[in-house]
Amino acid sequence: MGIPRALSTTWGVHVDFRLLGEIEVRSAGRALDIGAPRQQLVLAALLVDARRPVPIEALVDRVWGHDPPANPRPVLYAHLSRIRALLRRLDGGPPARIERRHAGYVLDVDPEQIDLHRFRRLVADRQHDDETRAATLAEALDLWRGEPLAGLSGAWAAQVRTGWHQRRLDAAVQWAQAEFRLGRATAVVSAVPDLAAEYPLAEPLEHVLIQALHATGRGAEALHRYGLVRRRLAEELGADPGRDLQTLYRTVLTPPPPPHHPTTPAPGAAPPAPPPTSAPKP
Repeated sequence: MGIPRALSTTWGVHVDFRLLGEIEVRSAGRALDIGAPRQQLVLAALLVDARRPVPIEALVDRVWGHDPPANPRPVLYAHLSRIRALLRRLDGGPPARIERRHAGYVLDVDPEQIDLHRFRRLVADRQHDDETRAATLAEALDLWRGEPLAGLSGAWAAQVRTGWHQRRLDAAVQWAQAEFRLGRATAVVSAVPDLAAEYPLAEPLEHVLIQALHATGRGAEALHRYGLVRRRLAEELGADPGRDLQTLYRTVLTPPPPPHHPTTPAPGAAPPAPPPTSAPKP
């Protein structure tokens, strides 16, 4: 999306479970075979709720939706067995294992090894100044490789994609706002248009982009951008831009006042004579 890449971290050194894109399991830098799409869905269903029990009925629903096989449990058990074998092949890092508990199946794995949970933690960490916050958000956004659970079908996978796209959009807006407050409007102008193309109805993203265009002296482009947004909202939603965007438009439309240059006497010129004063009455 063009957001500057964060400083390198230890992420990905040992074992990575990747959901923000095509689902992947990487061990010591090597991608492992995680099986057919149904088996990938079983693994994803456990990774999304890592360290929390997922009832078997919920697993069946996430994997097959409203069209499960006649007897889904033996098929599910076979997938779980193969996933357990996969987890035993992981090289390095804390162990990962599937446990059967009273409330359901639990994938016991460090959430820091899962890109989706790492993204969640980084975005939620707000106890920083703008400089650190911008870098943290850039690190979070850098974890995205494409559509979450790309290639996996079903209502549950679609719901996951929708929810995490919204989280990504919120994080991108927060990053752009922090960069703008830091006086780096050029970085916003460079990075945001690609993301805005993915989220064409996201007014907060357009707001910060128009702000940045205006701040970098590109007022005509800012006005043109507003016109595009207004037409898009009218065509797609039958709505006008929100109040914040309309207020920003009026700000961009209003030219700044001319600079005030106080009159100063020319060098060497005598100061003006003081006004005459009336003589005191006798």
